[in-house]
Amino acid sequence: MSNLRNSLQEKYIFELKPISPSPMPELTAPCLLHMNKEQNVIFSWWAVTEPVVWESEPFRHDFDQFVFFAGSGTSMDQLGGVVEFHLGDEEGNMEKFIITKPTIIYIKAGLYHCPLIFREVYDPNKPILFNDISLAGVYRKYKPGSNQPLGINNEPIEKTW
Repeated sequence: MSNLRNSLQEKYIFELKPISPSPMPELTAPCLLHMNKEQNVIFSWWAVTEPVVWESEPFRHDFDQFVFFAGSGTSMDQLGGVVEFHLGDEEGNMEKFIITKPTIIYIKAGLYHCPLIFREVYDPNKPILFNDISLAGVYRKYKPGSNQPLGINNEPIEKTW
């Protein structure tokens, strides 16, 4: 293999790794993750095969985020279930949205969001694909009224970014 090829592969091509252990043991289908501080990005892909409460309380991030909901396989244009997602403003006033079609949601830094509830999955063999793109190299969230960064499992984390 050439030096250029090796250098390019090392810098720009990343094998996706399964998230293990899963931060959500109730999700049994594979999930994939790419987290990179240097690129300041986190990508995760999840196959949701059954109803699940993903997040039960609102929070905000100090980075922009995009979340995608789509069907799987040749049914990408049909969601294959019902998702409840809440969005709010910087003051924490919340509105509920029911998602029944493939959807992308832009969550700007500081915007409160969640709960996120997968209410129905019509066919576990055709899961809802949930993709999260966070423009941050370290995942962190903040509960209303708090400036304490929390990790994925709501544990306090130290500022490292």
